[in-house]
Amino acid sequence: MKSFFNLCSLGFLFSWCSAEPLKEILVWDGVAPLETLTPQPGADPRGVVSAEGRRSDVFSPTFVPWPAARPNSPVVIVCPGGGYNKLAEQHEGVAVAKRLNELGCTALVLRYRVPRRSENTPWVQPLLDLRKTLEIARARAGEWNGDSKNIGVLGFSAGGNLAARLAYAPAEVNADRPDFVALIYPAYLFVKDEPNSVLREGPDGVIPNTEMKKLAPAFFAHSADDPYPAEASQKMGALLKSMGAKVEVHVWAGGGHGWGATDRCVASREWTRLMGLWMKDRGILAQ
Repeated sequence: MKSFFNLCSLGFLFSWCSAEPLKEILVWDGVAPLETLTPQPGADPRGVVSAEGRRSDVFSPTFVPWPAARPNSPVVIVCPGGGYNKLAEQHEGVAVAKRLNELGCTALVLRYRVPRRSENTPWVQPLLDLRKTLEIARARAGEWNGDSKNIGVLGFSAGGNLAARLAYAPAEVNADRPDFVALIYPAYLFVKDEPNSVLREGPDGVIPNTEMKKLAPAFFAHSADDPYPAEASQKMGALLKSMGAKVEVHVWAGGGHGWGATDRCVASREWTRLMGLWMKDRGILAQ
């Protein structure tokens, strides 16, 4: 009898150790707000996935939960990149969720609306999708072994821009903000994608309002040879630090852009381990 219970326990542990996603969840009931495009007749409103694993034409945003093995774990909403036109949801989504599970986090991989609804302000609709996802995560985190008071956002490239806007954009001072944020080679923080450019200011910018009482701690990872300059991460990190936020910035000499959770370069192999150490140091993740 004892061996039977041991086998059952081992089976239970194995089922949790083998990270598997749950069924995707719709972000909105009905038509998403501020929609300006119309899907093709008969097309799946949740989007079309290419042979390369990139999702496009998303009209009904969803997210896929990857529960942590233990209750009360940190929850990380993952925002893949893709220039606000597509979603690189394999190496900046699924693969990331698996690494987060290994760290001990619940992951929610968000499929926000693409392509751009506006060339000049492409983040408007995706930001609504992300903000609603945060609201859902606060209410339902326990269903995925998550802690509703320990929810962060992790974004890549355009997704990093989106995560920065949720955490720090000056509009809607009293809006709910994530408890921590990780920006991986974030794009469009600068006015121009040039090393000597400046951070976007004003209502459509990324510089926090001085009325914000508490700024989420931030982790940055970038490559020095990225065409979206690493100087943007460095300047954003320095600004947040000057405003009292706890910040950690890593810049590797090489790697380029878009490495995600792959084995392509040193940065792509190391950033999740370093982020895990940062999360433990900040008390986000248990030691």
